[in-house]
This record gives sequence, structure tokens and C-alpha cells, in this order.
Amino acid sequence: MAAGCRDCETCTRSWLGRLLQNAAVGLMHVVTIGISYLVKKGFRRHCPQCKHLLSRHARRADGSFRD
Repeated sequence: MAAGCRDCETCTRSWLGRLLQNAAVGLMHVVTIGISYLVKKGFRRHCPQCKHLLSRHARRADGSFRD
């Protein structure tokens, strides 16, 4: 993930925020024995640019992305 995208809440977060988020998500994957990972990767839509969840990207009132 080189630069990320400017509308992504995760890409624009500080390095400490990303570190804490990654630790929490990793713990969740371990606790649920990988089921949460399979659900996230298999059933959720991801941004083609940064590979983060599309639901975490900023949108306009009409539903389109800000980019």
C-alpha cells in the first residue's frame, strides 16, 4: 500500500491510530479463530486503490465518492 487514498478514513489516520487499529483487528481475528477475517475478505467490498473497506471511505450526499 504505497500512498493510500485521501477519502479513506484508515489511510488518513495517524501512524499511532493505524497501529492501534491493526492491533485491535488482529486480536479480533485471533479471538474469532479467523472467522472475522474470512467474512471481511469474502463478503465485504474493498477499495481498488488502497484495499481498505469501501464503507470507511467518505462519500458525498448523493452517495458518490469525493475523489
